[in-house]
Amino acid sequence: MSRKIENGEKRRTNTERQQEEDYLTYLWINPVSERMISEQNLERILTEHHLTQVRCCKDWCSSVKKQYENLMKHANGMVADARCPEAVNLIERYKEEKGVPIQVADIEPILIHCARELSARSDLADGDKIITTPCRILAEQGNALELPRTRFVSWKDFLAELGETPEDAPEASPIPPGFFADLKVPVVSLSGREEIETYLEQSGEVVAGGLSEGEAAGQKAERESERRKKVSDSGYGKMKRNPLLLELLYCSQGCHMGDGVR
Repeated sequence: MSRKIENGEKRRTNTERQQEEDYLTYLWINPVSERMISEQNLERILTEHHLTQVRCCKDWCSSVKKQYENLMKHANGMVADARCPEAVNLIERYKEEKGVPIQVADIEPILIHCARELSARSDLADGDKIITTPCRILAEQGNALELPRTRFVSWKDFLAELGETPEDAPEASPIPPGFFADLKVPVVSLSGREEIETYLEQSGEVVAGGLSEGEAAGQKAERESERRKKVSDSGYGKMKRNPLLLELLYCSQGCHMGDGVR
């Protein structure tokens, strides 16, 4: 009797293990969220909900920083950091409504680079991938890509799906602004909508308030004409560049204030 029970238990364990292998769920936790949960609690959640935590093979932080470094070698004027989609939306509104002459970097957020790698990896092809984000808009941006067997969800929403309660978020960011600090180009770090808008308004690049649309358009055309004349007079490629990279985080002092973690 004892042996049959043991064999039966072993067979059930093997069956359960096989089911888990057939329906694997791989979990990637964004660095901000991972630093906002205790190691013990994370281990419990992974075990109880049959989740396998995964990490990227490539150092996408360094890769993305290198892309910005290369971009700034040829840039002239203000270039907006594109890692935060809400900040990018704000910049785009200023460009459209107030004529801010600013280039938005055509570089995907680090999190999206990570997700593309995980979605395409052959060693993870046997399971669904869950990519957690510190804000809901980044989850929306990721899901719009429709990567195979890959779902983006904010950390807070993901825990709610599991019936788990998030730990208290710290007041100080676990990953504060300063991502571009070691680049050899001028960088202005801005966080929070108010700070970003104040800088844009005071930078002298925004069309002066109080002008009619016609007057604003006229001034813009005048500036463009002057710019072209300078290019013509000095010769293409001889103008002195004046690049400036704006590090932009819509949430004040970092992603730990995002709606996906609080």
